Amino acid sequence: MKILSTVALVALVALLAGCGKKKQEQVAAGPADPSSQPAMNYCDFKDGPEDAKVKVVAFYPGRHEDTLAAVKGLVKEFPGQVQIDIVDWRHDAGSKRRADAGMTCAGVVINGKNAFDIEVDGKKSKVLFVRGMGGEWTQDDLRAVVKSELAGTK
Repeated sequence: MKILSTVALVALVALLAGCGKKKQEQVAAGPADPSSQPAMNYCDFKDGPEDAKVKVVAFYPGRHEDTLAAVKGLVKEFPGQVQIDIVDWRHDAGSKRRADAGMTCAGVVINGKNAFDIEVDGKKSKVLFVRGMGGEWTQDDLRAVVKSELAGTK
């Protein structure tokens, strides 16, 4: 029985840690009484002007400190021009916003899109803002897209 419990726990951790192509359903765990569970610290955050030309929405369940720092840094790097909105999808409202944006995993949406053709250091490429920074995309890619959106080029 102990081996079966360990296997089930490992499977649950693997399911929650990664993002597959299918939409994952939330897994209920722990006591049925939510008041007996410790409070979760969500990472929702918003900064920058409402009328910013570039709106960046980052969907992350925490634990992506470098990615969240890069997104937050856009407000200082492009003052008055960029609004950021970090949405923690571990709660129902965040999960709904992520689904409404067409995302099934962690990622970044810039002015309603997460896929771009960019040019960095004279090299043209395609970038898809899924998962955390350092996987499919870099901080330079993020900056390049923001600059392109500010310049009005697509």
